[in-house]
Amino acid sequence: MITEYFVAGPELAVSYAESGPNREQVPTLFIKWVEPAVLGSMLWAIIEGVPSPSGAVPFDLERFHAVESVLWISDDEEAGLVRVSDGFARALAALPDERVATVAAVWANAEEWIGPWQPGELDPTVVGLRDLARLVSDDQHMYVWVCM
Repeated sequence: MITEYFVAGPELAVSYAESGPNREQVPTLFIKWVEPAVLGSMLWAIIEGVPSPSGAVPFDLERFHAVESVLWISDDEEAGLVRVSDGFARALAALPDERVATVAAVWANAEEWIGPWQPGELDPTVVGLRDLARLVSDDQHMYVWVCM
């Protein structure tokens, strides 16, 4: 799964539905396997410091659902465009540097990952998402274009 997170206004975002974002027009973060529904929601809960049940990665879709809405899905369901929850984007944007390593280390324990992560290996992903979220302005949102 390829995911391209980007920041744009609603009309521009929808124009990228079928082909993905134009990296020359909007700030974009290209990463693999970081879909917002599960792994994004877990990351949000970790950032917010939600306690984890019995050592598991915290996950509470009632409170921390990182998908605001699905804007488009291809007929074969191999690609889609999702608007990320503004709450998740704000939580990412507020994440200070000194918490990145700790947050990434807890997130690395999510069973949804394919294979184990080495210490520090997810830090750049968390920083990339955080830095992209910091670019969201009042008339924009964070989006994810997903391709299987």
